[in-house]
Amino acid sequence: MSFLEAEAGEVEEGEDAAEGKSEVGSWRGRLTARDRELVSHLGLVRYLRTDQIAELVFPGRAQSVISGRLGELSQRHGNTRALIKKLWFVNSEGKRVLVWALTPSGYAVAGEELGRQFKVPRHDVAHQFLDHATGVNDLYVALTKKPGTPRPAPRKPADDFARVPTAFRWVATEDLELPFSEYVPKPPDHVADRRLQPDAMLEDAVRKRRYLLEFETGSATVRNAQHKTATETKIGRYCRFLLGHVHVVGPQTYYSKHFNDGYKPIVVFLTRTEARRDTIVRVAEAYWGEVDARFELRALTMAEAGAEFRWRLLGETPLVPSPDLNPPQVTKPATLEGTFISFREIELLKHFQQEALGIIHRVRHTVRAGKPVATEPRYPELMNPAAMVLQRLAR
Repeated sequence: MSFLEAEAGEVEEGEDAAEGKSEVGSWRGRLTARDRELVSHLGLVRYLRTDQIAELVFPGRAQSVISGRLGELSQRHGNTRALIKKLWFVNSEGKRVLVWALTPSGYAVAGEELGRQFKVPRHDVAHQFLDHATGVNDLYVALTKKPGTPRPAPRKPADDFARVPTAFRWVATEDLELPFSEYVPKPPDHVADRRLQPDAMLEDAVRKRRYLLEFETGSATVRNAQHKTATETKIGRYCRFLLGHVHVVGPQTYYSKHFNDGYKPIVVFLTRTEARRDTIVRVAEAYWGEVDARFELRALTMAEAGAEFRWRLLGETPLVPSPDLNPPQVTKPATLEGTFISFREIELLKHFQQEALGIIHRVRHTVRAGKPVATEPRYPELMNPAAMVLQRLAR
């Protein structure tokens, strides 16, 4: 069954402006439990392809049934507002793929169903990025859909759709913005504000694990440390966010400042192919050897991740041997006694020392001249980056 050209109804032009004329509850009497669950899933993940919706909410249904209901929910009927809208992108085979997202009215209904207020995005993801946006949601679908393969039946049960998961918490990339700071060695040397934005986040409250997910489509380079979308660059950003200290004194990291619940962070790179997975593992192990900074990092194909997380979170026995038996995971490299320090880090410490001595020198000069120190001396700008280096060397 192909969903590449689903014939769902178009959202009427100008609908957004008209939505303010009716009430949110105008759909409520006509919405089925299946509709409400669909809206709730879209509230959590933001974007779903038609085939993903079919797996979650319409298992085993004919394409005409799925397209018909999605079309109804995406059209305005009198004073009733549309709850979903249709987007699209062109896949690698040159075919048009339909993607569904919530309207502002849909987000309001999702908020009522889940008991929370959703942040309604001002703009949708551009067409060329929808493949990536929905690709990471393949894991959500794999973990949330009902187990087994839907079988044809003369009369299908009315409650065969997947419910919003309770075994884990899923956070979409639109709700993630993780700030941190890093030292920039390019003149003039300074500390720059940065932000980390995983493609999604999965939280396991029972085992206190937080999985930061990065979906690798294979379109970006892996080894170019200067390119902001390269895998190697992403690993560096995670190092600085997870291990970097906020202040010179105290153990607080940027991660523990943002998440103060004690959950263990695990970075997971999701790939479509085993070749891409293995390349990421090799690059990460080489990076570990250079900077000697580590956190748990995994690289898994989407199929491996779906099987492993259903085993971990839902207790299901994998159909294939568990990836944990031979995990594609970055391991700790063997090192000699002592700690590796790079020339860049040595230069950072030298600049910090020079800056600190300059501040001390100005204060001493003022005191020797018999003048009061009227202005409180500032901390060196490189204080936090230098503290991060020293904390690592002290481990």
